[in-house]
Amino acid sequence: MSLATSPTTNIHHLPTATSLDGMSYQDGLEAAVLNSTNYYRSQHQASNLTWDSALADYAQDYSKNCKWEHSGGEYGENLAQGYLNPTIAIDAWAGEEADYNYNKPKFQESTGHFTQLVWQNTTSVGCGASYCRSTGDESVSGWFLVCEYNPPGNVKGNFRQQVSKPGEDEEGDPGLGAAASERKGLRRMLGVLAAAYVLLAVCV
Repeated sequence: MSLATSPTTNIHHLPTATSLDGMSYQDGLEAAVLNSTNYYRSQHQASNLTWDSALADYAQDYSKNCKWEHSGGEYGENLAQGYLNPTIAIDAWAGEEADYNYNKPKFQESTGHFTQLVWQNTTSVGCGASYCRSTGDESVSGWFLVCEYNPPGNVKGNFRQQVSKPGEDEEGDPGLGAAASERKGLRRMLGVLAAAYVLLAVCV
């Protein structure tokens, strides 16, 4: 998982309210994380995650350290700093898909957040956030969001099976989710058009 924080502008769902107030940010954390995470997972044939309070406690405790490095724990872990709400941070993680090569699936620093986000075997998530003030080169400035995932993703050798293209399964067929529904609708429409063309050709 990369530590990069470059944002994305491709937001397709309702963001949470931007706030610098700690209670507002953290009170809405669970709903915001599940909403955004499961939105993106639905695009990649991955089932919805559930909230795990133990993971959230772990993430919250670690976020208080305000250190810009991974915790080294047993879970999958995504980090973000400087975003005013978790929705924007998760949008940034999802935006890494632009650099992911489905033809050569593997772990890359630049796409590690994205692949963990949509990893199919992952079933639960828990996040924490703390507002930090930078005290040095490796410290965090602004909101520090930490999300823990279990079972962890980004397992070497499993990327082809675990990270599906938007709207299709590993065989290339439309699967579940909004993107898949759009693809199914398009195929259905093309099928109707093809049938109409054949009928017209026969009649003429």
